[in-house]
Amino acid sequence: MSLIVANILDMVEKYGELDTFAALSVFSCPLNYEIEDFIKNKAIDFAKKKLSVTYLVYDEDDNLLGYFTLAHKAIEIKKENVGKRLEKRMQRFVPLDEANNSYTLSAFLLAQFGKNYAVDDGKCIDGEILMDLVDAVTLDIQHRIGGGFIYLDVLTKNKGVVNFYRNHCNYVSFSQRISKGEGYTQMIRFI
Repeated sequence: MSLIVANILDMVEKYGELDTFAALSVFSCPLNYEIEDFIKNKAIDFAKKKLSVTYLVYDEDDNLLGYFTLAHKAIEIKKENVGKRLEKRMQRFVPLDEANNSYTLSAFLLAQFGKNYAVDDGKCIDGEILMDLVDAVTLDIQHRIGGGFIYLDVLTKNKGVVNFYRNHCNYVSFSQRISKGEGYTQMIRFI
């Protein structure tokens, strides 16, 4: 299967905002409404404001299979929350803030990641393939501007998703946070 990864800003420039919005309206993610809401209602605006950029994944038949959204942010990671190997890698980029016993890293944020359940089962994209596309785009950006880490937040109650990131994508947990009454596991990976 041949896949096309399209930057949402390029789509808006080529087809216009209304046509891009219409193309996004076919996306469905019944497992996580936040993923569906973002692509349908926020992705274009966030990209135009340069808060984050969404990448749309299409097959050769122009089926929207999935998407992911990347941003660049600073994160603080407590020394006691990482293993020696990850700590050694972080030290290549930033020194330890001894007053807070933490590292403040500039990192890529995988802000959104989801597949479209509205496409036929035979065409649904595998999560590992979608993550390979995230890696390809992130490595291209890294080649252009540098950087060494990518991180994400995942709903802690979604154990299957947490395990997917841990077991199939090599992310490690470094913290927990609460937002709107929901618990999130924060995970990071060296790239």
